[in-house]
Amino acid sequence: MIKTILLSIQERLASEVQALGYIDKDWGQLSYTQPAVKWPCALLDVDQVRYTQEGAGRQMADISISITVAHMRTISGSFSSSRKEESYKTIELLEEIHKALQLYTNGTYSPLFRSSFRKVFVNSSAECYEITYETAYETDHDKGETKREVSQVKISFR
Repeated sequence: MIKTILLSIQERLASEVQALGYIDKDWGQLSYTQPAVKWPCALLDVDQVRYTQEGAGRQMADISISITVAHMRTISGSFSSSRKEESYKTIELLEEIHKALQLYTNGTYSPLFRSSFRKVFVNSSAECYEITYETAYETDHDKGETKREVSQVKISFR
């Protein structure tokens, strides 16, 4: 289910936020000297999954998903800069991402909701923020009640 959620978010961002140059699962791309991304980028990952028991083998999974948004900073935001408005492109991008994801679901998990937002340091050139969204899904444990066809059985005696 985690894969389904991450792929669903990735597809949603690709269709709704055209300004993103790269959307992927976070595997450490920004830690390289030359980050393996196109700017601006959104990197998705799971922070934590908390499970609670509902009985009869059922569990509720509450999941935190982080989206790291980074952009190569090339314009000064100084008060005296004639292009200071352009230095806020990353903030505008964060707003676009939030519009696309807040209360979004593909129907297999509960609607996403933003739970935190923070600036993170990755390298000296990129402006980088992390947004965390929460969702939940219910999962079952197969207690052997599922019927499966068995084509052959091998029995050995000692």
